[in-house]
Amino acid sequence: MFKLLRPLIALLLPWLAGPVLAEPEVHIVAVGNGYETEDYYALPEAQVFVDRPGKEVRLVLLDGGKLHWKVDASAGTILSEILRSGPGQRDSKVTLYGVPVVGVQVSGLPLVFHPFGREFRALVDTLTDSVKTDRLSSFQAVHKATEVPLRVDHVDTRTAGLSRDYLLQRVEENDDLPPKIRDWAGNRGDNTEVTLVFDETGITLTGPTGTRRFTVAPEVPDIVLPSAAVYDPGSRMIYGITYGGEGHIYSVDVQTGAWAVEANLDGYDAGGLLYDPDSRSLITTGAFSRPGEIKVLGLDGRRSSILIQATAFPGLTDLFDYGNEHGPPLTPKAFSNGWLLLEAVAGRDTSNPTADEFRIYAVQTETGEVRLLHFGND
Repeated sequence: MFKLLRPLIALLLPWLAGPVLAEPEVHIVAVGNGYETEDYYALPEAQVFVDRPGKEVRLVLLDGGKLHWKVDASAGTILSEILRSGPGQRDSKVTLYGVPVVGVQVSGLPLVFHPFGREFRALVDTLTDSVKTDRLSSFQAVHKATEVPLRVDHVDTRTAGLSRDYLLQRVEENDDLPPKIRDWAGNRGDNTEVTLVFDETGITLTGPTGTRRFTVAPEVPDIVLPSAAVYDPGSRMIYGITYGGEGHIYSVDVQTGAWAVEANLDGYDAGGLLYDPDSRSLITTGAFSRPGEIKVLGLDGRRSSILIQATAFPGLTDLFDYGNEHGPPLTPKAFSNGWLLLEAVAGRDTSNPTADEFRIYAVQTETGEVRLLHFGND
């Protein structure tokens, strides 16, 4: 989590004094780079005009460094606080009505350009904690400012992500879902009786009776970049999926050791795999930038496919730096009557080693309907 390295410092403007309002507005303006003026030695500029007559406004300015913020406000606007955060404490400056403002520099707020993604959630959490509010009033960002002032003149009630606990309102009822999908808690657990290791030379199955190795058969296409494998104890079949080259779904008969190709994926990058014995279907989810590309492949030859954008999954973009990196995979957990249970877990890395953030979704694979069933935040 991003944290302020020093307390927020209020900028009290006695010449704009007015009644203290119960719920000050918190508006955020982010600028990557300012516009160059004719003064070669001057900092690039970004102009902000606050037009909220009769409202108490806390203004948060985020920049990429080396910027002159020129802030003005309309008559009657109560501008009670200005905060500026950037890569350095002294590489930018703020003026209000042309007068330099000091004591507004804070550290640790991320520069973001969209109201979604992991860093934006960190920004929302930090600011709502600091100013004791449940919702930010507005957010706007530009990569490069122009001579036209950025206007702060309304409260954004449409962008759900401005609310600290916006996901609580997005969790949906599941009473009408198939029982197998409603039991999302039970389906999250992996089958610990059998483990599979799928590599370029074959599949290793380890279970209660020991370990067996199934070396890839010469008559099937080479295994290129295996991504997932599943075991069906009823039919005693292993299914494995790859995303390298054309991509294939392989099957291995545990009783005979025979290999076969169940499907050619025609370049589809598959990330997750599930076998549903009731419908005798293999369900895959996409890898990398297309986790919501879902395919249902029946062993009887039935095929269906749907692509759901990452932003259609409530809270999914909270788990990664959306726009700059690939998100966590959507792992299929259960399938019934066209409904697919999916889980996304935040990646654990050196900067986020103990992440405990997850999302549970139910997806209708024919219509594309997405429901958020449960979530957890670190």
